[in-house]
Amino acid sequence: MDTLPVELLRLIFSHCDPESVRNLREVTRMCADVGYEYLLSPNFTAVSWRNDIERLHSIALHDRLRGSITSICIFLGELSYYDAWSTSWFQHFVTPPDQRNEVMGAARQEFERIERGRKSVGPLHLRQDDLREACSALPNLKDLEITYTQCPLNNGLLREVFDYPSCRKLDRPQTYSNLDAIIFALHGIPLTTFKIDRLPLEMFRMKAHTTHWYTHAQAFNTLETLNITLDPSGLQGPGSAFRAINGLGRILQLAKGLKKLKLAFHPYTSENSKFALSFRELFYDFTFRNLTDLTLEGVSCEEDDLKDFLMRHSSTLQRLRLGGRGLAKPFEVSLGGIHLYEGTFKSLFTGLRGKLPRLQRLHLEGIFECEHHDLPSHESYNFYPLTNEDWENVPRPKWVRSSRKTINCRPFEDYVLNERGAYPGNELAQHIY
Repeated sequence: MDTLPVELLRLIFSHCDPESVRNLREVTRMCADVGYEYLLSPNFTAVSWRNDIERLHSIALHDRLRGSITSICIFLGELSYYDAWSTSWFQHFVTPPDQRNEVMGAARQEFERIERGRKSVGPLHLRQDDLREACSALPNLKDLEITYTQCPLNNGLLREVFDYPSCRKLDRPQTYSNLDAIIFALHGIPLTTFKIDRLPLEMFRMKAHTTHWYTHAQAFNTLETLNITLDPSGLQGPGSAFRAINGLGRILQLAKGLKKLKLAFHPYTSENSKFALSFRELFYDFTFRNLTDLTLEGVSCEEDDLKDFLMRHSSTLQRLRLGGRGLAKPFEVSLGGIHLYEGTFKSLFTGLRGKLPRLQRLHLEGIFECEHHDLPSHESYNFYPLTNEDWENVPRPKWVRSSRKTINCRPFEDYVLNERGAYPGNELAQHIY
């Protein structure tokens, strides 16, 4: 093995799993030396019930290991015990009692262990200095994800109930502090990807939080991918929403070089509703000059406002996703569609034909509806997904059935991209979900 070129040894190590790396390093001193940098996965996951920030800090200060980390995922989600317990009981109602008690007992023990660990470790914002020092010392850090919904637990029952939005708990004041601490830690880091799947929108109606993010989110200047899912359930009244949207817009406009943008709204207090959004208030006349991929989900808007925003990106936009799963439970139809409180989808899609010359794909998912229910121009559709967010084909969901009148978006995609035929919505209009 010592006679093999270092490049070949690196290639071998790059195809090994963690256990194989450790075993291979024991073969010779040369293998031990070359394999040192492969000891760690490039993707670091931190959870709130372990001292992972301390471990990350130690790695970042290690001369040979700190170059291994290229992405960080921070899991901050929590389960609501009573909601999770009642949901799991319902899911396993027909399970034999002995088996049900065993499964739920193991889950409860795991839950209690996690809660003990969370109390012992304390909230993330208390270790913001360590997190900032660690991030600053990682030379290859490019991607950061903050998740409240992607459960990393091994217990199957806990993973199942985490798929139910009503089982997720959020301490909003502590969330503000934790997110501020993470943004503080990213100051000066040239990230390419930033993702967060539950960001309380009301943070940006408060000047202190908006100023803090605007000051320290300069890492957004280098972003190519930005995925933000906002929770507007903490807003109270249109004035509060207006200030929050203006504050959010200031932050989004820092990411001038974006290629991929996802903007979703998940109202946890009303899972079927859409958030009333004005693109004029959010972006004014701002344009992402390099935007190729755009996803909009859970939005209620005007047809002309949405059309104008899309047309501003006509020279670069290649893939457009409207709608998504939203806060649907595993057995429910997708809820994260688009609502037009002014205009129609027929007018929207007809107006886009031939106006987005670089557009290659269009995907629609969820419940699409426009106002004026009593008029012939009313439209209502229930789309099931054909691809995931990476545009990979997905199997037909089990919840799709004729009684729900779910359809796919292929006729609409063909209508917009190929500019052929009559508008398909006249034949496919759905009025019952």
